Amino acid sequence: MRAAFYADVRLRRWLLLLSIAVLIPIAWLKPLDQSAETHLKDGLVRALATYATARAFNGVVSILQETSVAIQPAGVGMSFAPGQILDPVNDLVEQFSSIMLAVCVSIGIQLALLKLGGTTLVSLALTCGLLWWAFSNVRGRPLTRWESRLIVAAVVVRFAVPLVATTSEWAYQQTLAQQYGQTQGRLAVSVDQVRKATPTEGPKGDQFAEQDDWIKKFRDWLGVDAAVAHAKARYEQIKTQLDNAVEDMVHMIAIFALQTIVLPLLFLWVLGQLAGRLITPRLKLT
Repeated sequence: MRAAFYADVRLRRWLLLLSIAVLIPIAWLKPLDQSAETHLKDGLVRALATYATARAFNGVVSILQETSVAIQPAGVGMSFAPGQILDPVNDLVEQFSSIMLAVCVSIGIQLALLKLGGTTLVSLALTCGLLWWAFSNVRGRPLTRWESRLIVAAVVVRFAVPLVATTSEWAYQQTLAQQYGQTQGRLAVSVDQVRKATPTEGPKGDQFAEQDDWIKKFRDWLGVDAAVAHAKARYEQIKTQLDNAVEDMVHMIAIFALQTIVLPLLFLWVLGQLAGRLITPRLKLT
């Protein structure tokens, strides 16, 4: 057991020298920071594009919900508000829009943290911590618990965002990029289709006034029930088009949740575990 312990100590010293030789130059030269900033900006562009699509959906559905159709078949005047059937879809679209806004804010925060972690003060603190770690190791004095935690914290603050952004983008490109492109394209098409199917506002702004061409188009109506049924059918068709986009919205939420929440937390946990196991000494000889 004693031989295994000293072999472990020698291994740790080699890992120490290798870590210092790699981490300090990277902290000052910032190659990971530049790559991570590019990846985060690309992700922000994707998130903003999806958020714009969500807002367009929200606007179209809101217009449909506030619409009241004026119908006067056989000289009988009445008003019908078919947009009320879109309530469930509108709730989902609003939630989708809120989630995409949160994703954009999350990426913006990561960009700010990337700038903060790349400051001279943080790099200097990390350098001092690593050199102190090397000095203590050479003297044969193990780091205390608070010294280990401070060095681990410095490593995480300096390298967490660059490593997480880079690895998350790599995972996205390998597994999610194609699905995102297809889903975003279908959502954009759905917005255009629903917008084209949305009736034009009438003179009063909140009603569709019955024009001469409408009268000619529906001159074969036999009564009020037929007029209402036609209006409902028209809005059911629009609702069907929106329902077809619901699955795409759920897929898009899953994609951005993985890229901005699940994968970053996973990689951050792995980084913390690696740094902690490398820096924290084994105080007991068994």
